[in-house]
Amino acid sequence: MKKTVLVTGANCQLGQELRQLSSGHPEFDFLFTTREKLSLENLEEILIFFGKNQFDICINCAAYTAGDKAESEKELAFRINGEAVGRIASEFRKMNIPLIHISTDYVFPGGKPSPYVETDAMGPLGVYARSKLAGEIAVMAAHPSALILRASCVFSPFGANFVKTMLRIVKDRAEVSVVDDQTGNPTSALD
Repeated sequence: MKKTVLVTGANCQLGQELRQLSSGHPEFDFLFTTREKLSLENLEEILIFFGKNQFDICINCAAYTAGDKAESEKELAFRINGEAVGRIASEFRKMNIPLIHISTDYVFPGGKPSPYVETDAMGPLGVYARSKLAGEIAVMAAHPSALILRASCVFSPFGANFVKTMLRIVKDRAEVSVVDDQTGNPTSALD
């Protein structure tokens, strides 16, 4: 019997890559949800959705990702990235369902001259980053066996991303000007 995998955030870069990879998978059936099917803004809707559907595994790709906008929508960013993620983790722990939660390297303060590792001290700088850390803390408190993966500068053929932007710009300009005070480790959504 095939196991059912719930993938939240089906329209994000990672969700779309997972959709392509899952097509015709012999061991798993996949249920992909978008915010239209499962809004993480409404905590009660999450419980109703889980009551109507059964899953064996969850991959949570859904998130509030508008970093700049989060500064003016703090409550919404924390509700989606913190509270909702905690609710999901709590429900899946009760049902003994494994959870993979996607987070971000923004939970670290930046500035380290070498790559961050899992045990480095966190120090998120903006609302988006603090809301993602709140989600990680909520996941680990509610579902200690959950797996948290941190991605950095995600790129794919889907949606907007830094790599696609740079490729587009170099076609049109002889010289490219970008910020040089940040270091990133681009992560392929396919990986």
